[in-house]
Amino acid sequence: MNYKKFNSTLLSLYIALALTGIYFLGFQYKPDTHGSILMSTFVFFLLSFLILWGILEWFVVRSLKNVRLMSQREIKKLRDLETYRRDFLGEVSHELKTPIFAIQGFIETLLDGAMDDKSVREKFLKKASKNADRLASLVQDLLIITQAESGEMEMKIRAFAIYDLTLEVIEAIHYKFTRKGRNIKCRVSGKHLETLVLADRERIHQVLLNLIDNAVKYGDANGEVTISFEKEGGKLLVFVSDNGPGIDEEHLSKVFRRFYRVDKSRSRDRGGTGLGLSICKHLIEAHGERIWVDSGQGEGTTFSFSLKLAEG
Repeated sequence: MNYKKFNSTLLSLYIALALTGIYFLGFQYKPDTHGSILMSTFVFFLLSFLILWGILEWFVVRSLKNVRLMSQREIKKLRDLETYRRDFLGEVSHELKTPIFAIQGFIETLLDGAMDDKSVREKFLKKASKNADRLASLVQDLLIITQAESGEMEMKIRAFAIYDLTLEVIEAIHYKFTRKGRNIKCRVSGKHLETLVLADRERIHQVLLNLIDNAVKYGDANGEVTISFEKEGGKLLVFVSDNGPGIDEEHLSKVFRRFYRVDKSRSRDRGGTGLGLSICKHLIEAHGERIWVDSGQGEGTTFSFSLKLAEG
């Protein structure tokens, strides 16, 4: 700080001397001014120096304040990143160790002699395979989350029919859950059969897949999942609703967090990585759109998101 003050003082002195020299030379061409030239020159020099010094000091102080604020913001950003990194690594480690330890346990049991029992062997291999699939899904979801949060995700924006895409997703979900013996009816509002949206089709496919998958998993076993659309300005609002038990208000603000589960025991039993809703949030926000949830205990749950209309 002293160095800054010295520089501003010295610079003010040099400029004031230069201006005073010009001022003094101007007196040489004016008659009847020689009596007051020294006093006027001194006053001019003093005022010039003080004004210049004040202006420079103001700029210096302001610059230092800006630098200090920038430094504080950078420090806070670095601390936030470190906290995020630490939390993320902790969450990932916790989620990865469950299927890894399970696979290790099944394999070790088989190697210790259970391999000779055909029924046990088949049972344990199926469980190991299920955990391996979960591990692969978790790694894939982590890659998507990392790309989204780092801003490296590539988006291929084009116009497509949202209704056709929804039917594709329902067909995939219907096969998956019919095989598991769940009786879920999916109904799509038919008002917007030809509606086109501007988005990345593959990314929106994943969003719909995750949301409908959740609705089927956590809705009533014999319930109904409804997908409906509504135009609002230049946007199309997509609603995915179930008539399940709903989500308590205390959980609503947290459901889009990584690895957050409303009911951890039930969530693990029904599969999933705990990243589905977080991925949906990142994919929708990567389009510059928003996603939200409405629910209540015993009232079912509706996840909604917006997309830009291709026609306006």
